[in-house]
Amino acid sequence: MKQSHYDVSVVGAGPAGLIAAEKIASEGNSVVVFEEHQRIGEPDHCAGLLSTSGLQALELSPPKGMIQNHVLGARLFSPSGDHITIERGKREALVIHRPRFDSWLGELAKGAGATIETSVKVVDVGKDESGNRMLSLRRATESTRISSSIIVNAEGHRGILSTKLGIPTVPRKSKFPAYQFEVEDADVEDDFVEMYFGRQVAPGFFAWLIPLGNGKARIGLAAKDQPRKRLEGIMRFHKGLKDKLQNATISRGFGGVVLLGMPVSPTYAERALAVGDAAGIVKPTTGGGVIFGGVASRVAGRIVNEALKKNDYSTEMLQKYDSGWRSLLINDLRSMNFTHRILSSLADKGLNSLFRDIRDLDLISTIRKEGNMDMQGRVIGRLLTQPIALLAGLKAIRYFCSIP
Repeated sequence: MKQSHYDVSVVGAGPAGLIAAEKIASEGNSVVVFEEHQRIGEPDHCAGLLSTSGLQALELSPPKGMIQNHVLGARLFSPSGDHITIERGKREALVIHRPRFDSWLGELAKGAGATIETSVKVVDVGKDESGNRMLSLRRATESTRISSSIIVNAEGHRGILSTKLGIPTVPRKSKFPAYQFEVEDADVEDDFVEMYFGRQVAPGFFAWLIPLGNGKARIGLAAKDQPRKRLEGIMRFHKGLKDKLQNATISRGFGGVVLLGMPVSPTYAERALAVGDAAGIVKPTTGGGVIFGGVASRVAGRIVNEALKKNDYSTEMLQKYDSGWRSLLINDLRSMNFTHRILSSLADKGLNSLFRDIRDLDLISTIRKEGNMDMQGRVIGRLLTQPIALLAGLKAIRYFCSIP
């Protein structure tokens, strides 16, 4: 017989929700995770590139069966075709099979004691006479209600539940549509991710080529509009990509949304927290959310456990989650958001100028020395203290355009 009350209900079985669920359940609290899809991790809508340092920070060691490749670094291409290579002589990132990764996180959460229910949609939330949060659930054959002391909202970027809980939602302008294909028989270098910039390629963001090994790759982009049409165009006509893909065949395609900008504020409300994409906790430079979202989710788990132990569900208690994750991440997020806004506002001539100066003035050595795939604030700050970097920036912003 199903329980009618849980200490914590987690809505959404993505990485952020599952990491929080595992943390909370590991303290012996009753936790249920509701996932509206039939299988965890499906449908897939992620590029699947995760830093090894970020996974280590989260104390996660994915099994080999879900690791598709292990890359050294990245090559960044300007609109003119010039490129810079960022690598430090060691494997920086894993390319993972995202559905398997999410499913594995689900097993970790269940191993800690959490209950996971799939094909369940949370359609409404309210309160009972004791102040608990009430969740109205819709299953294939029935509708039910349960109560929880706290809700952890990990619904993703849609913000439907956040609105009902009184938590701000990610603004529409911060959501860029994305599309990607998986291809076979491509002529790609397995050791490097490739990123392609330019307003003719992906206005406001960039295109990516992620090698999966043995001639397989994911190629995709996010842009302010028409991502699939733009992607198909660069695959056929982009001078740096068409030769690599001329013999490739598409095995599948899938879309998604890339979040940009800063997180919402606050990320808590009465007896409720928002984590991951629901809170907008993603890297503004790349849209990646697993590592930063995971860091914040671990903070959420710690604060929820404290609240349950003290039987204190006040907003003053839950505010500790908001201040806790911000103390760890907000400076890097601000630096990355500033950088993205500058890059996205440059005309192609400005991007070409910046790429040339990064190479010719040897700014790449600073990036290689100070860089971190996730915590990018340090290298951004270091570059801003170098006169030659400021000179490169001043030259580039002669070609300033409006931000897409």
